[in-house]
Amino acid sequence: MTALKIIAIIVAVFAALFGLTFIVYMFNLDMKLMAALEPVIDKVYDKRKRDPKV
Repeated sequence: MTALKIIAIIVAVFAALFGLTFIVYMFNLDMKLMAALEPVIDKVYDKRKRDPKV
């Protein structure tokens, strides 16, 4: 009986993770997050010292 409960919990976790990644994929949430973080990333990138020889 405990083996069935463990298997059910594992299946439920995988189903929840699949549902979450499916929602992220369908609504393109990863790129929307990167678009929101782009100004912060640009500030960090622009402050870097560069080698003028490159």
